[in-house]
Amino acid sequence: MNILQIVLIIAVAALVIGKRLTGRPVDTRRSVVMPGILAVYGWFILQKSGTLTHTDQVWLAVEGAVSVAIGLVRGSTIRLYERDGVLWARYRPLTLLLWIGSIAARFGLEAAAVGAGAGKAAMTSSTMLMFGVSLAAESLIVLPRAYASGIPVLARS
Repeated sequence: MNILQIVLIIAVAALVIGKRLTGRPVDTRRSVVMPGILAVYGWFILQKSGTLTHTDQVWLAVEGAVSVAIGLVRGSTIRLYERDGVLWARYRPLTLLLWIGSIAARFGLEAAAVGAGAGKAAMTSSTMLMFGVSLAAESLIVLPRAYASGIPVLARS
């Protein structure tokens, strides 16, 4: 992973978390498209890291499962409320703590993976992929909650 990719990951994470801490309208398109773009971009970064060994694949699956689990839990902590006639979402302090926990888990899993023989390049290169997967899992919880609220949700096409 080069410095540009690291800066991009930090910038995207700061932007996403920052906007969600202040609150924003729930937007179906953004909730689906952004995680998808991040995951696809992350997949390409991962593919550029070289051939994945079986050990890499196992640890990537573990990281993926943890990313999904944390994203699902995080999605359940998001506050949904009405503002200006549409549904808004806002991260709570617990949601922020879950982000911190997921970052710590990511570093821990990467260290464990490399210690178990997985390639450092593969584990490091999967960061954006796992970020996208985690946001997609979060949306899997938030969007059904949003539609169940009965409050109008932005659905731009």
